[in-house]
Amino acid sequence: MIRGRTRADGAVEFYDSVSDEVVVTISSEGIEGGGGAAVAWDDVTGKPATFPPTIGTTASTAVAGNDTRLTAGAAGTATVRAIGSTATTAAAGNHVHTATQVTATAISPGSATTVQGILAELAARITALETP
Repeated sequence: MIRGRTRADGAVEFYDSVSDEVVVTISSEGIEGGGGAAVAWDDVTGKPATFPPTIGTTASTAVAGNDTRLTAGAAGTATVRAIGSTATTAAAGNHVHTATQVTATAISPGSATTVQGILAELAARITALETP
């Protein structure tokens, strides 16, 4: 079994708990040991022949290509959506809105419900306050 321990100089050693042989040392200078050479994939032993995904509906499983969550659904549902401008599509990351398109709650005593309208009402109120 490989275990780890911290040396007095702060380096961390990983060692074989049976033979006490240090396998790898990690210090402020870098990593020492471990063979240092790349291992070809064909030389890796004990690996499975295939890596099939587990298809399912939980966060730890993969989604099949025909899963309904991968199609655009009704507005408000968690699905993968195409880029567009309808209730069942997603807006592109570079889309913009003008100040007249963005709605907001009116600021009393005003009645405007767009950002542009609210700014105009606030500007008028400021002007009225500044005018003697």
